[in-house]
Amino acid sequence: MDIRITGNNVSISAALKSYTERRLRTAAGDAVPNEVEVRLSDLNGPRGGVDKECAVRAVLRRAGVVFVRARGEDAYSTVDKAAGRLRSALAHRLGRHRSTRRRSAVDSRERRNVFDSADSIGQEQPCD
Repeated sequence: MDIRITGNNVSISAALKSYTERRLRTAAGDAVPNEVEVRLSDLNGPRGGVDKECAVRAVLRRAGVVFVRARGEDAYSTVDKAAGRLRSALAHRLGRHRSTRRRSAVDSRERRNVFDSADSIGQEQPCD
């Protein structure tokens, strides 16, 4: 998994970078996105307050793109919130993706059965 971390008005220290990578790898679990982009921003600048934002974009091979966003008072808590939301969003997306694949496989089997039974309609059945 390729993780890119950028900061907008936030300095990305080595500790913050390794913490973010560790949290996102744990949150992704078995999903293993191809690439993950993380953008940490300070929305209010030096004024303070609840102004840190963490936006995460994860690209999955067959299930598309998942985007989550979280806000908080400091970068670490914001990364924690975003990682939790990413875990939920990936589980939801992969669950929908798997059920869609299962549903299409079942539908194709049912269609084959319907066509097979339609072919037999009108044909004479041997009587014993």
